[in-house]
Amino acid sequence: MNRFVKSAMAIGIALFLFNAGVANANSVGDFFRKLGNSIAHPQKRARERNTVHKTDSDESPAKSASVTPTPANTAIESPTPPTIRVASAAPPGKGGKRDFPYGIPVPGRKGLVTSPFAPDAGYIDVRNFPPGTEVKDPYTDKIFLTP
Repeated sequence: MNRFVKSAMAIGIALFLFNAGVANANSVGDFFRKLGNSIAHPQKRARERNTVHKTDSDESPAKSASVTPTPANTAIESPTPPTIRVASAAPPGKGGKRDFPYGIPVPGRKGLVTSPFAPDAGYIDVRNFPPGTEVKDPYTDKIFLTP
């Protein structure tokens, strides 16, 4: 082998050995889970952690002794209920049967679904439609099937 190739390989191996303890590897399953979530939910971003570290020099001992810790939010806030809109019948299509996704049933709420196109928008009332009916999503104006 060429002297240059041997020396480059020696340098590469040395760098690998010196940096072996630096890498923080997660499991392969975590990698594929994060990859799948980034594909399935591209609009969601990972929450950034804002950490502020106070040192002893940031506040005086007299001030820190007078401060008593209190809960930040003592009142229990009830979550706002999602809005409910009524679905309308889809216009008849030209040709044969069209292929549309099904609405997602809301657990414990018979006749209510969430949109397959905007699952976080709110609930859709489809109680007046039999299963398999094409209805128009009131949030996105796209068509889906009732479950």
